[in-house]
This record gives sequence, structure tokens and C-alpha cells, in this order.
Amino acid sequence: MGLGTGATAKVSQDERRPVILIVDDSAPHATMVADALETGGFETLVATSSAAAIAMFLETRTDAVILDVLMPHMDGYDVCARIRDFSDVPIIMLSALRNEAEIVQGLNAGADDYVTKPFNVSELIARVGAQLRRVHRQDGNRRRVHIEADDLSIDLDGRRVSRGGTDIRLSPTEFRLLSYLAANRGRVVPHSELITQLWGEDGARLGPYLKIYVRRLRQKVEREPGTPSLIVSRHGSGYVFSEKVPVKS
Repeated sequence: MGLGTGATAKVSQDERRPVILIVDDSAPHATMVADALETGGFETLVATSSAAAIAMFLETRTDAVILDVLMPHMDGYDVCARIRDFSDVPIIMLSALRNEAEIVQGLNAGADDYVTKPFNVSELIARVGAQLRRVHRQDGNRRRVHIEADDLSIDLDGRRVSRGGTDIRLSPTEFRLLSYLAANRGRVVPHSELITQLWGEDGARLGPYLKIYVRRLRQKVEREPGTPSLIVSRHGSGYVFSEKVPVKS
């Protein structure tokens, strides 16, 4: 499959299994994660360098990425940002770094989840499955609705967002956030409701980082991110999407 230097693959006979790319410069650790994921029903690819990871991602079908932060030459944050330049697949970052600044950096790079080491492999499998289910539900439950606000266009069916005809690339989490707010335009959506929508019932641990996703989303979709007019904060309550939004079927 053209995996490139520093990369190995474990291939199942069942092509329908989700393919997870594991990026970690520690081959033993990457193999341990790969074995656990395969036991959990996934197919895995392993890259032990940043360059191999990007090459493999471009050459193979990948449904999600598990990405270690601490790697030489190009760290996990940079790899995450590179992948986000051309893909919106779910990305889960792994790190022994537990301070908030590191977690924020990962989320700002475009990660959808962040797992600190040491971790329980069953929890990691559950996190991967949850991310894939959310993407699947989003694909399966799309309504054929087109929302426009100013020159921002949100195609809920095609999962496309553009401004003035130029596509805006959003991560899966960013798209879920935007589409949910837009679908509830004019209503203040409580923080707790958004957290559940983005990360499920057990998403409270990521709740404090909701504002990071909102800030990133504003930077991409607002004309003036510092003075947002589409995604408006209601202090202490939640966020509301502009109610002056025409809906086109």
C-alpha cells in the first residue's frame, strides 16, 4: 500500500473495518496500541515518524488518526495542523503532558480529542469508536438544508462550509458545533447541551475547552472574529447563532 519509510501496516481481510492511523516514534508503544485496536475491531496502520505519517495519510484510506505529541523533527501538533490542511478526519492526540497549555495547543492544532498517558486501552478504543460514530451519524442523519448568513454558506447535506465561494475546512468537531448552532439559530444553546452534542454524555472532561473550539470556529467563519456577529456569546448561558438567517432547501 505504499506506506513509506518508518511505516508498517496490519491489514484485515474485512475491508469494511475502519482504518486507524497510529503515529508514534516509539515502535513498541505504537504496536501495543495497534494490537489493542485490532482486537477492538479496527484495522491499523502505523507510522513511526512524522514524514511517514503524512505520506501514509496521503496514500491510504484513513478513517481516524491517533497521534503522539512528542516526536522528533516535527511534533504531533505540527502533524495535526498539516493533516487539517487537507482533511477533516477525527484526530485523537496522545501525550504524557498533562498541563492545560499543552491540551489547549492540541485542540488549537485541530484535534478532536486528547488522551493523557498512561491510559487504559479500552478507554482509547471507546474514544475512537465514539468519534467514528459521531461522524457516521452526521453523515447518515443529514437534512437537505442549506443555510446562508451574510456570504457564509453551510451545506448540512454535503458537509461543506464556504464564504464567498471559497471553501472553509473545518474539523469534524468544528463542523458539528457550527451545524448544531445553525440548526438551532435564534435559540441560546446552553454550554451543557453543546458539550453533550460534541462529546457525548461523558464529555464533561472536555467542557472547559468548548470556548477554544468556539474561538477557532469564529476565526474561520466570522468576518470580524473579535466582534462576532454569527456565533454570539450569552454570558453564563451559552451561544446563539444569528437569528437573521435565511434557510434554503
